[in-house]
Amino acid sequence: MVNENLPANGLESVKYRRNCNTLVILGTGVILYGFWTIIKIAMCLIFGVELFDEKDVAEFGPVGMTFVMIILVLMLAVDVFIRLYAGLRARYEGTGKKAGKGYLVWCVWLILESAFSIFIVVPDIIDMNGDFIDTYLSVFMELTSAAMTIEVFLAGISVKRYRKKLKEGKLSAG
Repeated sequence: MVNENLPANGLESVKYRRNCNTLVILGTGVILYGFWTIIKIAMCLIFGVELFDEKDVAEFGPVGMTFVMIILVLMLAVDVFIRLYAGLRARYEGTGKKAGKGYLVWCVWLILESAFSIFIVVPDIIDMNGDFIDTYLSVFMELTSAAMTIEVFLAGISVKRYRKKLKEGKLSAG
């Protein structure tokens, strides 16, 4: 998979290969999570699940709701693009190619986004407001996304450090 004249079974080499594998597998997961968000919204629309309360619809009116929907679509598109970029670059890095540091920055953004999403839902959990299953499922999905993205970030940092040591000749053979 990766050919960089690595020491065959040194501890750091094994950790490096495991982290490369992590980047490929979980990079794919980061991408898929972005598409899951789109599928979830589409399914709500197909099955007639209301995305907004009647009170909100009445408050914003038809023009305001159109504006809100445009903003929602733009936010979803940006989220999918960021996840696609971060996931593809992580996969690229995991296959032994240089991917730059930009995807790590976007991973931090995605982690913060997940933390914010969880923080917003906590009052609903504490007060037992809203749909129990939907609320807990949303928290579970956000926690999963955050954990996956944290793993990608940590594996990416580790791979970059290993490659830097290898390039500087600081690693011993074997």
